Amino acid sequence: MSLSQTSNSLSQAHHYQVNSLGFLPTPVFERLGILNLGLLDQQLLLQFLQKHLQAFGGDSDRITIGGRSAGAHSVGIHLNHNYNKTTGPSPLFSQALLQSGSVTSRSFPNASYSLYQAQFARYLNLTGCGGSAKGTDEEILACLRAAPIAAIQSASSLLYYESEYSITWPFQPTRGGPLLEQAGSVSGKNGQFYHVPTITTNVPNEAKLYTPGDLITNDDFLAYVHTLIPGLNAQDLSDLEGLYPDPANHTHSPYTNSPNSTQYNRVSAAVTDFMYVCPGQETAIRMSTAGVPVYKSVFATNNSFPTWQSIPHTSDTKYTWAETLQGGTKGVQYPEVGNLLHAYFADFVVSGSPNGRQSQEAPEWAKYVDGGKKLPGLQLRIEAFGNSRVEGDGIRRIQCEWWRDEERAARLEK
Repeated sequence: MSLSQTSNSLSQAHHYQVNSLGFLPTPVFERLGILNLGLLDQQLLLQFLQKHLQAFGGDSDRITIGGRSAGAHSVGIHLNHNYNKTTGPSPLFSQALLQSGSVTSRSFPNASYSLYQAQFARYLNLTGCGGSAKGTDEEILACLRAAPIAAIQSASSLLYYESEYSITWPFQPTRGGPLLEQAGSVSGKNGQFYHVPTITTNVPNEAKLYTPGDLITNDDFLAYVHTLIPGLNAQDLSDLEGLYPDPANHTHSPYTNSPNSTQYNRVSAAVTDFMYVCPGQETAIRMSTAGVPVYKSVFATNNSFPTWQSIPHTSDTKYTWAETLQGGTKGVQYPEVGNLLHAYFADFVVSGSPNGRQSQEAPEWAKYVDGGKKLPGLQLRIEAFGNSRVEGDGIRRIQCEWWRDEERAARLEK
């Protein structure tokens, strides 16, 4: 654990089990009671801070849990684990900050999910434990524990790269395991989240970081999305054709002029909405409806990504810490934006509100209060050259209402 002191706050970095060491979804681990070890590591840290933070000069009543991407998924899982509603124990944190992620980002199936089982079988073979597959759960676990760490790392990396094209990544939090005993959409619908001040952010073109650039036809588009989300039915796929018009057949489609293949802009938009933008909107709407202080932003500032990728996933990473050029390490493209974002976040950590010590030129970050399509909640759009501003959260609203549909959530494994 490392601690650094800035802006009357303590920053704590935590190492927890990741990849197959922390998130190996399989019925074997479910029966042994060892799913979601990475989430349990995170919970252990929060329990440690509740007990000992005061010894470091901190305040256990003012703990902000934050993360980006998979880290934000974890934050969302902890945030939405208030299964006892108002009668359960107090949360282990007092504020939450989610950057490009939530409890309903992507899909979080249970351990019996067919792809997980296929990936686990291959994982056993790659680690030299294929021979134990027909043995008892205890024998399988014993073999994996005896496997060299190099074999574990190699198997994990290979499985990841094999799934990178389709974004069907292995080693995810498993629904039904500890801290994710029920789907995130169910927690949201039932109001089973902690009522703590929350920030949720996204970048505009999240999925352009990793969606493939070789999809040409409408059939390619549908097949790709269906592989990513196999629970979609025929009507769902038909709906998607209308929500994201094919640029090859619709001259006014917003997804024309892709930089590399006909369907790139289209599939990137659909995956961005499915995995990031619409889940972030759902977090804001659910919490604001419950009267919880929630702040939403779109970070629309590049950090030297090529033009064809626009502003993709992780564009905001270095801006979060206002990184500068140090020791040959590349900083941020627009340092003034890093200072602004860092100031908003520092204020939030200290006071529960992102509005405090910014310069007079910085816009006030309004609380998100959603009034539907005619009166969407307000979000902060962060841009370079002093163009940051408050705007309505209305972009692709129709698409997000489709992705956030409560009846469809089960097919999305959310």
